[in-house]
Parts: sequence; C-alpha cells; structure tokens
Amino acid sequence: MKTVIRLSILVALIALAVPVPAIQVPQTRREFVDAVAKGARSVKMETFVVERSFGEVYAILQKRATKCLDMQVKRSGFVGNQMEVSSTDYNPTLRKVGGDKAEFALQVVHRPGGIGPTIPPGGLYVMAADVRSLGKGRTEVVLYRPTMGYKEITRSLRQWTAGEDADCPKLK
Repeated sequence: MKTVIRLSILVALIALAVPVPAIQVPQTRREFVDAVAKGARSVKMETFVVERSFGEVYAILQKRATKCLDMQVKRSGFVGNQMEVSSTDYNPTLRKVGGDKAEFALQVVHRPGGIGPTIPPGGLYVMAADVRSLGKGRTEVVLYRPTMGYKEITRSLRQWTAGEDADCPKLK
C-alpha cells in the first residue's frame, strides 16, 4: 500500500514539474487576425472580390450584422436529472478605418463560462473580415474564419457581400 501511495505522489510531482504551455487567446481583433494570417490551427484566411462598391458592401454588412448576428441564443435541457440553462451572445462589430476600408469582427460569449484563459471584453473572437475598395465597383474581402463550425455565418457573409438576398443564418 505504501508503494502505491509513493508512486502516486511521484507521478503527481512529475506532472507538476512539467510546464504546460498556456493557451493563448487573442485579446484583440488584431491579435486574432494576426494569428489566423500566421497559420494558427483550425482557422483559415480567404480572399475574394465582389463586383459591388465598397459603400454597398459596407451598408449591407452594417444592416445584416445588426439584424442577423447581434443575438443571444438561449438553451436549456436536462443533464442527468438537473435542468441546465446556457446561452451564447453573438457580438458583431463593423467600423470604417478610412474612406474605403472597414473592419468586421464577430465575438461570442458563452454562459456559463468555462474555466480557462481570460476572455476579452465582448467575447472570444471567432471571425473577422477586412473590407476594402478596389475602385470601380469592386471590393475585396479578406475573411478570417474557423474551419469548423460557423459555416452558415460564413456562407451568409459571402452571400451578403456579393449582393445576394440571403436569410439570416441559424445561430446555435
């Protein structure tokens, strides 16, 4: 019995001695965009051009982001014999950064929050886009997005910027 206890203590001490790398959660939009651009896991950067003016693209993003993405999704269900309640707040932002450029970001806050790294104000960054005029009714969109999940939001953003009349994505 003493051998088992000593072995358990030894394993625990070794586990404590090996440093575990900290999870780096982007605290700003710029940190998120930089991480995606550098090839972070489970995210990708894609660039596409739409045949619409910057003003048209900005206006539709402003309208649709507010109407479709600025939401709180509530969930409830039984886990074992207990009722669990949770929610996710989606927080989109869009701002001009000059006469012909704009920055979009989508953050989420999960409630209840889990134990882990510090979450930035507004929530975890899950998506961003750089929008810029190419002149003569053409606009470039650089989308920074996860490779898993958020497919409906990604599809909607692409359709909106292209001028297609797309419904709001179903948020989960």
